[in-house]
Amino acid sequence: MEAIWAAGAPVAVSDVMAALSVRKKPLAYSTIKTILTNLVDKGYLSKRADGRANAFSAKQSRADFERDLVSGVIGSLMRDYRNPLLAHLADELADDPQSIREFERLLARRKAKRPADA
Repeated sequence: MEAIWAAGAPVAVSDVMAALSVRKKPLAYSTIKTILTNLVDKGYLSKRADGRANAFSAKQSRADFERDLVSGVIGSLMRDYRNPLLAHLADELADDPQSIREFERLLARRKAKRPADA
């Protein structure tokens, strides 16, 4: 996904391969193609024919992708493990006054948006 977002335009498998060539152990063309196809199947990328190759592009911006990913993970944890999650967050924030202030600011902003009877 990083290589797709960095390109800012539809890319071929070879473009992603070139972007990832700085890795210690480069990935094979077939591996990258499989990963991109899996990301298409999961709905993260779109694919269109571009001559004999395919061009891949992100369906979401990085910010939207991150928001949806975090929302899915946290939503699942809130449903199944609400109390342990909240306790963990409290423990993590307890030693960081700046994070506590930021969390309180965000919480106050959300509360202010709620209807009065909620």
